[in-house]
Parts: sequence; structure tokens; C-alpha cells
Amino acid sequence: MNDDLSEIFVGNSEMAGVMRNHAWAETALGDPRGWPDALKIPLRMLLTSRFEMWLGWGPDLCFFYNDAYIPTLGIKHPSMLGRPFREVWSEVYDEVADQVERVQAGQATWNRSLLLLLERSGYTEETYHSFSYSPLYEADGGVGGLLCVVSEDTARIISVRRLETLSRLGTELSGATTKSSVRAAVHSAFETNRRDFPFIAVAIDDLVEPDGDDEVFEKIAAELASGVNDGATIISLPSLGWPSGDWKREPRDALVLAIPGHGGEAALGTIVLGLNPYRAHGDNVLDIAQLAAAQIGSALAKVMAIDGERRRADRIWTISRDLIVVVDEKGIFRSVSPAWTRILGHPIEEVVGKPFSDFMHPADIAHSKVALERALGSEELSNYENRFRTDEGFYRSFQWHTTSENGFVYAYGRDVTESRQVEEALSESEEQFRHLVQSVTDYAIYMIDLDGYVSSWNEGARRIKGYEPDEIIGEHFSRFYTEVDRAIGEPQRALETARNEGRFLAEGWRVRKDGERFRASVVIDAVRDDRGRAIGFAKITRDVTERERTQRELEVARETLFQSQKMDAIGQLTGGVAHDFNNLLMAVMSSLELLGKRLPADPLTKRLFDNAVEGAKRGATLTQRMLAFARRQDLQVDRIDLSQLLSGMNDLVQRSIGPEWPISTSFPLKLPQVCADANQLEMALLNLIVNARDASPGGGAILISAACEDVADGMIDDLSAGSYVRMGVKDNGIGMDADTLQRATEPFFTTKGVGKGTGLGLPMVHGMARQIGGTFQLLSEVGRGTSAVIWLPVANAEAEPADDSPVQTDRRGTRSLTILAVDDDALVLMNTVALLEDLGHDVIEASSGRQALEVFAGQHDIDMLITDQAMPMMTGVELIEAIDAIRPGTPAIIASGYGEGVEVPGREVVRLGKPFNQSQLADAVIEAVGSNVTRHG
Repeated sequence: MNDDLSEIFVGNSEMAGVMRNHAWAETALGDPRGWPDALKIPLRMLLTSRFEMWLGWGPDLCFFYNDAYIPTLGIKHPSMLGRPFREVWSEVYDEVADQVERVQAGQATWNRSLLLLLERSGYTEETYHSFSYSPLYEADGGVGGLLCVVSEDTARIISVRRLETLSRLGTELSGATTKSSVRAAVHSAFETNRRDFPFIAVAIDDLVEPDGDDEVFEKIAAELASGVNDGATIISLPSLGWPSGDWKREPRDALVLAIPGHGGEAALGTIVLGLNPYRAHGDNVLDIAQLAAAQIGSALAKVMAIDGERRRADRIWTISRDLIVVVDEKGIFRSVSPAWTRILGHPIEEVVGKPFSDFMHPADIAHSKVALERALGSEELSNYENRFRTDEGFYRSFQWHTTSENGFVYAYGRDVTESRQVEEALSESEEQFRHLVQSVTDYAIYMIDLDGYVSSWNEGARRIKGYEPDEIIGEHFSRFYTEVDRAIGEPQRALETARNEGRFLAEGWRVRKDGERFRASVVIDAVRDDRGRAIGFAKITRDVTERERTQRELEVARETLFQSQKMDAIGQLTGGVAHDFNNLLMAVMSSLELLGKRLPADPLTKRLFDNAVEGAKRGATLTQRMLAFARRQDLQVDRIDLSQLLSGMNDLVQRSIGPEWPISTSFPLKLPQVCADANQLEMALLNLIVNARDASPGGGAILISAACEDVADGMIDDLSAGSYVRMGVKDNGIGMDADTLQRATEPFFTTKGVGKGTGLGLPMVHGMARQIGGTFQLLSEVGRGTSAVIWLPVANAEAEPADDSPVQTDRRGTRSLTILAVDDDALVLMNTVALLEDLGHDVIEASSGRQALEVFAGQHDIDMLITDQAMPMMTGVELIEAIDAIRPGTPAIIASGYGEGVEVPGREVVRLGKPFNQSQLADAVIEAVGSNVTRHG
């Protein structure tokens, strides 16, 4: 049957086993297999929970509980399993009966730290529990039982209560100065804890004042006759009607402790503590009581020390070189020490019984009477000063310290007459120096003592550090240091260096009052007396934050300028190289194209020819990347939908890089269109994805994300204010260090192996982004991957998308034209002429703009001009403008590898990108003739 019940009584806990073996058939609940799910489900939860829980089911609330609840049951485990709840906790059932009725009516209840006197350990025990009752519903909606989640707070409640007693005792004893006040303090402290200690009695040696405690000691005299073992013993109390404290039952036992003497000396008295009748005495009550006894012993030791001081005071009275006086509330001298006669000359009998005003300087009488009233009001005056007359008629200055008791003021006064004369002599020079220091506002100048406490504060210190003098004088100077510097002992090291070497110099971070950190230049000088002994330190602090910030900003600006100049120079060099390379490729590719028409039908020759053409095309691609970096390529900027662009190339890219690098996208539902060249943007994305793949040789996800952001001026380097789409390609690969990251967009720089990269991919992306009005960023960290970010300008909502349909041309109907071809590169010119003549046109050559202008002016049958842009002395644009002055509207073509700077104001010019083939040249001729016909038709 146990196996059949394992699904009901789940788990391997002790209670699961006990429940499986329990004779349930003999109970009102019957065979567990017939129990409703409303019971089984919470029962499974109960058995698998580590919280203290029990549940009751049925009209009698048959009792179930888990392993965590076993300590709460104590000796009632396991006999109470399945018993009615009223029987399980019969001793406290009446206290929770109303809550049980509320739960059975469908209402949950909650109790926090409820006192319950439980019989679980063989006696009635004080316990505290926080618990909730929740109804358990049957299938028909009725309440079938209740679930209780409980947490026992007994140990915590009692521990807190006892610790509060010790704390209260310490507070009460702190002001006790006599043995009787010590006994009163003990009673006051223990009065707040009548549960642990229903009553207390204290007997202090040599204290004969009658007290109610004497009756307690008389009742237990017989038990005390045997003595107190090891300083403490528990005795059984005779039934004599003992005070019961907060309980209805009087204590059965009491704890008797000796009050320990100081340093192992004889006991100073005895304490009797009535013990809680609802707690076992095996817990830490003895420890608490002994701690209390130790506190009482310390207080008594202090009282005895005070008594000793009083006896010594009598001796001091006689031999003291300072004045010691006792004055009553009317200002009458009741006693004066012999030092009065030695210092002021008046016989003592002429002073006692007289008011102090008879001997005081007239200017000091009024405020001295006010000081007397303050002293009588329990205010202890310190360093209070006034002047008394000698028997010769002179006045001497005294500095007084007072205390009061029972309507009398006790005071001793030190003769400071000579000190005041010296101070007055120094006062004027010190005042001048003080004004000088105070007037300095750019430096914090202040004094600190040998232990590091501030003793003066100038205006510069207030301005720089933010503290007013009354806030900081007397405080330790280490508060100006950062937490890290304090932790490593930097303030102490600074003082030790100044003490040993005479001076400490440093720069570091310091903290103002408001928590702001600032950079400080610090000087600490040791101040020494006439004997060379250090008596303090002078500290000067200067705020150099702005200076260092300016220096850092200057360094950043210099580095930024250097990088900008370097990249600009590289861009110019790259553009120039690309232009010349374009001309070379133009000569190579056009020559190959014409040569291809004349090759014999030989397979090997054909294969070698194709290899040459393919090499020239690769060179053209490389040239375009160089021009892209130099931002001089020809871009067809349109409105681009990034989602559609990425969707169209996603499958191809994924198949190209392989399944080990899954590509995912994160785009918002509504992303505005951007201004870009679709082909160049696709090439840029492909470059970044391939780089992400190469940076993750072991495979890894590649994330392409985009978001629209508004950029303010100065927010992003090289990016003006406006709306942009921030598109990023992120990998989790090896990442780049700072040096590699800084050089990553330089042309021809690559971290790939020989033959695996040209070093122009990232420069091309950088140049393309800058050319369309955006920018390119690389964010990377070694071991944490790289994020490549392209900022693309958002397209104007009113702009119309460009027509992407190809221009349809028909070369067959093109008539033979007379064309003026101009180029300063002889190879390019020769091949351009050859391509045009092969198309059936008559061509006139010119190697410069000036030569072309002379030819055009002298020959009127020229139908068209095709010219290079970048020529010395006269550019292609300047040539077209000059020809327009002779014959306006002459069809013109500008051939250039650059994508900008080829516009002619006020007219249309066909642009032909270098290098070009014969087909592209033919289309340009037809377009130029056609646009001219349309314009003049």
C-alpha cells in the first residue's frame, strides 16, 4: 500500500514516510486513495516545502504537518498526526478559536509574533509565532479545511528583550555616582523586563540604607546559607507569594549571583533574580544575568573610584598651587584653599564669608554673576576667566573650571596672568598674520594638530572645500580624502612624512563638502617649537582641477587634430593614387576590350585574356574602395528602406558566411527611410558582416540592429545636428585593443593574414558614410566583441524616390559623329579614341583643355565633347564652360573617377565614371546626344 500512497504523500521527508505508514483507515478521513484533490494538492505542497506548515481537514481539522514543523510540536510528534486540531493544541485553542471560525467561513487571518503558552517540552513554555490561516476550498466551493504557514519567533523575541534589558541597564548605570543610585538604576532597568525576571533584589556591601530588597533576602536566607557556587546558582523558591511580574503564575526558581569585584577582587554584593516560570533555565539566561552583574560591578567600581577621588581631593585642597573655592548660590565664599593666601596675599579668614565681588575687578562682576547662575544650573564651566585683586591692589587673571552639587559651586582657578601678558604681546602680530591668511582665497590654508585635527580655517579653505569654520574646526582632516586613500592610510602617511622630513608634497584627488571630487596640489609643513619638537602642521591646498582638465582637453584636441590631419592627408593621397590608377585601368581595360575583338579562336589565349580582364576588374573594385575612403566616389543617393534592403540580401549573405554565424536583426516596427546609395550600402553591410565572421573564428551570433535617434551638435564626432538611423553590426568575437581600434579605418591596415584582406573594407564604409552626410563608429573591447555603427541621415519626408529603372538606349541607330576627345593622359586618350572610332565615330584628339579650346574654335563641325575632369591648367568643367561661350549647348561628357566636383552650373552634362568600357561609352554618347535633342527640340 505504501507504493500506492507515494503519489499522495510525496517525497523522501520524514513526515512523508510517517504519513504513508499511518493507519488512516481507522480515522475519520478514511483511506487516503479516496481523499479529494482539494486535500491531496495542498498536502503535496506541504510535504515538499521547507517552510513550517500544517493543515487541518474536515470538520475536526485533522492535523497534518511537515518536517519543518516537527520542532514546534516537540514531544507531541508524531502522536498528533491525524488528530483534531482542538486536541493537538488544546492549551491554546481558545485563543485561536475565533480565527478558526473565520477561516471556516472563508476569511484568511494573520498573526505577528503572537504569544502562545505551549506544552510541547514537558512543561508550559512561553513561545512566539507569526502565522497565517488560509481556507482550503473543496470542489463545490465550500471550505474543507485550513492551511497554516508558520514561523517561530521565540528565540528572536526573547533575545531582543534580554539585550534591551542590558542596554537599558547600561544607560541607567551611566549616571550613577553612589551605591544607592546604583541599586536604584538596577531596579529601573529590570522593571522593563518582568517576563524574564518577575522580580529582582540587590544587596550591596557597606550599603545600609533600608530597602524593600531586604525582605527578599530574609525569605531565602536558608538557601543562601550554603553560598553561591562559582558566582551564580539557581535555587528553588519556597511558596511565599513571590511577585509574578507579567505572568499569572509566580516564579518557582530564582537565580542568585555575586556582583564581581574589579580585577578578580572580592564580590561587591549579591543579586537575586526571579526566573520566568514558562522557560527552561538551560538557555542563556545565566549568561545575560552574568553580563548584567558585570555591568553592576563596573558601576560600583566607578563609585568607589569616585569616593577615592574625594579623599584625594582633600589632600589636593591643601597642597594645590591653584585656587580651589566653594561658593554658595549668593556668591559667598564658603571655603577657599591655602593657595589663595600664597597667590593673592589675603588671609583665608578675611575671605571666607565674603562675596566674591569684594575681591573682583569691577568690570568682571556682572558677567561673573551670570556665570555663577549658569554653574548653579548644572552647567560645568570650562576655561572661564576673570580677575581678582591682590592685597597690594593689583589684579591677577584666573581661568576657572567648575562643577556644582547641592546648591554649591566647586571651582578651581589657575593663575594665567603671565600667559595673558605674553598673549597680549603676540596678539597684534598674530592678528595681522591672521588677516593676511584670511584674505587669501585661491589657497586653502589651515592648521592641524599632531593627530590631524583641524584647528584653523581660512576663507580660501571655505571656498575650495565648502565647509564653514564651525563645521570643520575640531574635525579630522582625513575627511577631505577619498575613501580609497583613507583605506590605504594616505592621510597618516602624509603627516608622518611631514613630521619626519619637515614637508610633504603631493597631488591627488580630494573631496569637497558636497561630495564632489577635485584635483588638489597639497603642501604640509611641520610646525616646530623652539626646541625643534613638532607641535602641529600647516597645510596649504590649491585646486588644480581646471588646470588638469584644460591640459587633458588640450591633449585630446591635439590628438584629434593629429588624427584628422593624418586621415585627411591619407584621404588626399588615396584619392590621388586612385585617380592615377583609374587612368591606368582605363588604358588596360579599353585595350583589352578592343584586343578581345581581334583574338584568334584559341582556348588558351581566351583563358589568359579572361584572366587579364578579371584582374583589371579587381583593380577597378580596389580603386572604387580607395575613392570611397577619400569620399570622391560617384554615389546614387536615394531613399532607402533598410528593412527591405536587409531582407533582400539576408539569405545570400547567410549562405555566403555559413551557418556557424547566424544573423539576427533587431529593427523597430516603424523605421524611417534613409538617404544612401543602395549598392554602396549593401557593399558596406557585406564588408561589416564578413569582418564580424572573421572576428569570430569559432562561430557566433551576428546581430544587425537599427534605431532612429535625434543628434544634437557635439553629441557625436563629425556629425551635425539632425535625425539619423543608427545601424549597427555586432559580434561577440575576439575584439580589438585600443591601438588596433584607432587604426582600423586607415587604408591598407589589416589584421588578417597575407592575401586575406586589402585593408580597404572599413575605410570604404567610413568614406561612404561621411560622403552621404553620416559617420562611422567602431566600438570594441578585447574579448568582448565589436560593434560597427553606421549613422545614416533620415530621408526628407517630402523627397521623391529616384527612378531606379535602367535607361533604355539603342546604339544601332546612332549616326556617325565628330567628337573632340580631351585627356592629359596619353594612354587614356589613345584608348578613348580607339573605342570611339571602333563605334564608327570621327575623333579629334586634344591633350589639354587649352588645346581643345583652340581646336573647337577653329572647327565648326564638332558634334560632341568628351573630356577628362582632372587636367592641369584647365579642368573639364572649365573647358565646357569656355566652349559654351563659343557654341552654347554643345553635347558634353565628363569622364572622371571622382564622384563630385563635376557639375557645370546651368546645364546638364553626362557623367562617365572611370574606368569605363565601350558599352558604357556608347551609352554616354547616346545619352548626351539625346539630352541635347530634348533640350533643343
